[in-house]
Amino acid sequence: MRLKGISRPSELLVADASPHYPEVDRRSKLSVQEFNREYRKPGKPVVILDAIEEWPARSTWTFEYFKTRYGGDQVLAHRYKGTKYRHSDARQMSFREYLEGVASQDWKSFPYYIRDNWALLVAHPELSADYAFPKYFFDWFTLLPPFMRLPYPRIFIGPKGAITPLHVDIWGTHAWLSQLVGRKRWILFPPEQKDLLYDFQVDPSQPDFERFPLARHATPVECTIGPGETVWVPSNWSHWVVSLDAAISLSSNYMGPGCLLSPFTNSAKDLVLKRLWSSLRGKRRPKA
Repeated sequence: MRLKGISRPSELLVADASPHYPEVDRRSKLSVQEFNREYRKPGKPVVILDAIEEWPARSTWTFEYFKTRYGGDQVLAHRYKGTKYRHSDARQMSFREYLEGVASQDWKSFPYYIRDNWALLVAHPELSADYAFPKYFFDWFTLLPPFMRLPYPRIFIGPKGAITPLHVDIWGTHAWLSQLVGRKRWILFPPEQKDLLYDFQVDPSQPDFERFPLARHATPVECTIGPGETVWVPSNWSHWVVSLDAAISLSSNYMGPGCLLSPFTNSAKDLVLKRLWSSLRGKRRPKA
């Protein structure tokens, strides 16, 4: 089932103050064959409305759930400063303190984001029973030795207004993100328009065409996803994301058809060669 051009009144919380762009297709009851033919092969984003209906996390992963079960954990919350996140600005705090900040404040008063976090899922492997990779996204990295993979999936938890600046995902991988709590607005640019984005300095929600005149020629698309919905981002699509509500999401980058060479060679370079170099340095280190 295909749903196009769906706009929701709630989207106007952000969209009224920024440009509107053509909508990404919204599909339900999408077969794997249809996904491959209509989206994966042409490299076209899509929102899949029912990809995670069987996940227990769909109903159990709430702010209260995490606070009750894991509130005593220490977490690293990244602070948004200027136009980017810097590791030096991150803050260690209890998970309970963080979740209370998310629930009671917004991005202006609490500019902290648990983003790209795999540590929580590794520390609590029981959480893996609550989700499974959607059937559309088989990850070829799983066929490689563990030392050639980055840890996925990863969780995002943040307040209303939390921003992920414009970027392209690591190693040219595909990506999917499933929304569990709250809503997120996405703005996406096709790979051939990367040179119009001035090294990702453009803010697509408020583009400054005087500073970045070439951005006027870009033709992005957008979508807003809510609980239970999954967005698929093809390899090398630039994207910018904002939380319209306090939100929880689960996401993964992966290697698959349409993105093999770049992920594989970068994995070999960044993980295998570094591992080999570290091993050689350890052998050369003199004994005390």
